Amino acid sequence: MARQDTNDFLAAFAIGAALGVGATLLLRPEKPNPRKQLQKRLKPHVRKLRKSAARSRKAGRIAPAPAMEGMEDDAIRAGRELLAEFRGEVQRILDEAREELRALNGAPARPPLGDGPQVDA
Repeated sequence: MARQDTNDFLAAFAIGAALGVGATLLLRPEKPNPRKQLQKRLKPHVRKLRKSAARSRKAGRIAPAPAMEGMEDDAIRAGRELLAEFRGEVQRILDEAREELRALNGAPARPPLGDGPQVDA
């Protein structure tokens, strides 16, 4: 009877561990989305712009609001950062795909080249 209790305990433990791992995997945060990150960075600036635009319309002014000054630089900087991250991610994906193709063909793996665009002939 003691052996049956041990087996039941081990089975319950294994099931609990599997459920715990499954719950942990389901509750993991998603990978950051570059588009959402950019929206999050620009959200305070958009609020300022909307408030300034509403004030300008209310006052009858058409001139750009003070909150817009310097916004172009911030937007350009954020766009460049996002583009650099995107290029790096694309380069990483291409490198991984090349490694997998070389592994399937049995060719020796080559180290990735520099930061510039790579094209295999």
